[in-house]
Amino acid sequence: MLHVSRLKKVLVGATFAGAFFFAAPAANAATADPAAALSDAASSLNAAFNSAVDTALADAPAEVQEHVSTAQRQAETQAAAVQSQAETQVAQYAETVGAAPAGGADESGQPLTNPNPIGLQQIEEATQPEFRPAAVDPNYVWKNDTFSKVAAMKPEADFVLHRVPGSYYDAPRIPEESNRAMNRDHSLYGPGTPIYIGQDTMCTLTVAGHDAAGRAVGITAGHCGNVGEQVSSADSWQVGPTGTVVDKNESMDYSVIEFNDKAEVSRSYNGVTAHGVGGTVAPGEVACKRGLATGTTCGMVLLNNNGPVQVNQVCAMVGDSGAPLFKRGRVVGLITGGTGPVSCRTPWQGALHSPTEATNLDAVVADMNRRGGVGSGFTVA
Repeated sequence: MLHVSRLKKVLVGATFAGAFFFAAPAANAATADPAAALSDAASSLNAAFNSAVDTALADAPAEVQEHVSTAQRQAETQAAAVQSQAETQVAQYAETVGAAPAGGADESGQPLTNPNPIGLQQIEEATQPEFRPAAVDPNYVWKNDTFSKVAAMKPEADFVLHRVPGSYYDAPRIPEESNRAMNRDHSLYGPGTPIYIGQDTMCTLTVAGHDAAGRAVGITAGHCGNVGEQVSSADSWQVGPTGTVVDKNESMDYSVIEFNDKAEVSRSYNGVTAHGVGGTVAPGEVACKRGLATGTTCGMVLLNNNGPVQVNQVCAMVGDSGAPLFKRGRVVGLITGGTGPVSCRTPWQGALHSPTEATNLDAVVADMNRRGGVGSGFTVA
């Protein structure tokens, strides 16, 4: 699995904190000039009082300088603490990367991983108590440089969005319906919702609905997480975990998520609607998917023997694991990975990438019914 760097959060936090501390003396110095008021007052005072005022004013620069020096020393100490913590975390990250196994884990179709998707780590320990940096999802990055816009085939766009490192597609934005649910302290789930599983995995939800017992459930790729791991929406991670992986079939590479009472499920999400699940798609036909990393892409089905697995030429990469595969409004499959080393990273590639594997939804639903329990009798929301 590909682990997303904490480096960006650490350096951004350190820079923000340093700017905060060193800006404070300048901000405090922006006070009104009392010279005119003192002059008016002094003209009405007797000589003895004027002498006392003059003496006090003569002593003031030294006192002010002492306060400035104290503030500067405090700022330097606090900034040094921020820098020290940043250097420590960078070193720890470098050791982790150095110990990681070599090889393109992201090339194999494995899900994108993220070391701290929810409860983003802040650096309050190294700063003054009143400092509260805003929590920002490191996997929601706006780009306006020429390369990023051209790579996304949107050279005239003001910005493009990257949600997965290594992808140059303009990724799907957080939809308004998700924000409305978050305002109710809920997370909304539907086909194509980006999800975090556990503390280090980012995937895409295939579909959401209910089982025969009325439980709110969802389906995604099996390799995205293990049974017992918590699930949260990457579009409303602030709500916290709103589901749990309760079952999986490793051979068919799907897992079942049971949502809690802070989750809302829908057949529509971010402009995509699942009118049903299941159905066949024959070789030569075109299917489309909606994934976190590469958005909506379409391609020809290359192989489908009506078993659990099909092969197609739909563009997908890490982060798209679990993405719903559509044909005429029905979810006919879920993306599980690539079949070769050439992943799809930019729309300029067209079909020049390794084929993609998907698990047929008919096989998934039949297996859930056979196993019983959560997910059995699944119907789309």
